[in-house]
Amino acid sequence: MRSLGHSVYICDPKLGPTDQSRAVLLTSRTMEIFALNGIADHFLKEAIIAQGMEAHYKGSTFGTISVATTDLTPFPQMTLLVQEKTEAILIHLLEKMHASSNDKAVEWQTEVCGYFQLDDHIEVQVRNVNDDTNRTSTIQCRYLIAADGSHSTVRKKHGDWKYEGYSVDTQFVLADIALEGNDANQVTNYRAHAFMHPTGFCGLIPIGKRNGKDYFRLVNNLTPYQVAKSDDTTHGISRTGETVTLDRLKELMENRLHPLDIRPVDPVWSSVFRINERKANGFRRDRVFVVGDAAHCHSPVGGQGLNLGFQDVDNLAWKLSVVLKGHSNDMEKLLDSYTIERDPIVKSTMTNTGSMTRLVFSGGLISEIMTYLAVSALTSIERLQEYIIKNMMQVTVQIAKDSPILLPSSSLLIESGRFMPETCFLRKRVIKDKLEFKTLYQILQDANRQHAIIWVCTRPSKYDPCPWTEAFLTKAVRWKHVSRIIIVESTWHVHYAKLPSYVAAESSGSDVDENMFWMENNWEMPDALTKRIGLDVHLSSVKRGVEPPAAIVIVRPDGYIASTALIRSVDDIDKALAPLETYLAFAS
Repeated sequence: MRSLGHSVYICDPKLGPTDQSRAVLLTSRTMEIFALNGIADHFLKEAIIAQGMEAHYKGSTFGTISVATTDLTPFPQMTLLVQEKTEAILIHLLEKMHASSNDKAVEWQTEVCGYFQLDDHIEVQVRNVNDDTNRTSTIQCRYLIAADGSHSTVRKKHGDWKYEGYSVDTQFVLADIALEGNDANQVTNYRAHAFMHPTGFCGLIPIGKRNGKDYFRLVNNLTPYQVAKSDDTTHGISRTGETVTLDRLKELMENRLHPLDIRPVDPVWSSVFRINERKANGFRRDRVFVVGDAAHCHSPVGGQGLNLGFQDVDNLAWKLSVVLKGHSNDMEKLLDSYTIERDPIVKSTMTNTGSMTRLVFSGGLISEIMTYLAVSALTSIERLQEYIIKNMMQVTVQIAKDSPILLPSSSLLIESGRFMPETCFLRKRVIKDKLEFKTLYQILQDANRQHAIIWVCTRPSKYDPCPWTEAFLTKAVRWKHVSRIIIVESTWHVHYAKLPSYVAAESSGSDVDENMFWMENNWEMPDALTKRIGLDVHLSSVKRGVEPPAAIVIVRPDGYIASTALIRSVDDIDKALAPLETYLAFAS
């Protein structure tokens, strides 16, 4: 929200950023979102890039599960970064934004203790956790976003907000450890390792070096999977500071890695973790929203939790920004779409992680056989492996069709609701001091988190340039207050390295600018924009005497495709742009 130009107040009861590793996986989709925000490099510089996972059964290596080879994402790898570093990066970026003001980036040791919703704002009561007098201060805001975890005070303070689901009795051990022993070198620092054993599970995930040693996140279950009788919310790391002794960690690893000689040493952190499968009954109540664990919690298998939280916030932030800037003509539809779009994704994740957790941790002969067969299939059947990894890395996540703000789309082009794929380099049309090459994601970074209206009029060189581009620009600039306009032509149709002749010189500094115009060298390349959106199919089958079609792709600020349209006439341009009025206000 801060990067979108809005004032924010953030409070947290902790002393400061977490000093615990906690969540460690950043998925492909999260990295794509970071890339669109121009911050992916900060995380990659600190992360470990893992090739996949090795599966072991009773101490023997069973097989390798590799990351998916796919052109659907520029981040197919497992990006491993401990949460303490992830938080530190985000806070550093936030503090840079606050550098020119006297406001604090985060008000630490401060908690929300109540709030009142009024017609046009919310009054939120906050208090310093160290103040024994219970004195509160009031913060007035337009909207309240609760990211206060599975025990959310904000959610509990609202009378009809439920956290539906169940608790699991099973206790899990988390610890950050180094390794020693004759077989310690079998646990490589570029893959995750899963050790299956009839007595339980042991996972080891590389998290980086400390004092010259490779450290790993250790995950063990203490007891078999069992649903709790109590309905109390118990999700997360122990709130009472429960730890696990080094001797107990050695005992667990000796048992589950037998006959391998691999022992934990020099633990820097450990805790007991409990799992709940819960989801709030809706993620919005008027001016209040819940995100992350405040909205949903589930098994950490697959490392989805932190990533779901990032994506919740990314989905919500641009919608709030559009409303706060007065650019929505149906703010209720736009804000309600947060729950409608995120709920199916959360449900699917909970189903998948819950099923995997029950399979791996249930214990007993049947569970052992099922786990053995599942892992055997996963390590030997390439298509199954690719399917599972793509789901785990969230490569295939898309917006459901029942979203009220997904616009009509052509069935002949890339499907609306999908995440816009990255492309090969495009070259800027206007040359000044040097050639400029950017991928689509890099161009979208400059859109300042607005919608992007992309006109793709590439075509074979035997045809003249597209005759409708001027008409498109004339019509599209009426949406310039809420969008970035991008025009992509084939290199051979740009005869001069300057603005096109139909752009009036006096307009170049206002409605039209040189950063709108880009060129594609070869529309037949696998990662060409033309091919990514499906226009290449239509360019390959143009009948003699017929003008090749163009395409309009509308990309939302969160990177998902809102609409696509195949353009065969000027009238088609109006039809393609009109649906924006579903939730965006048209400039008068």
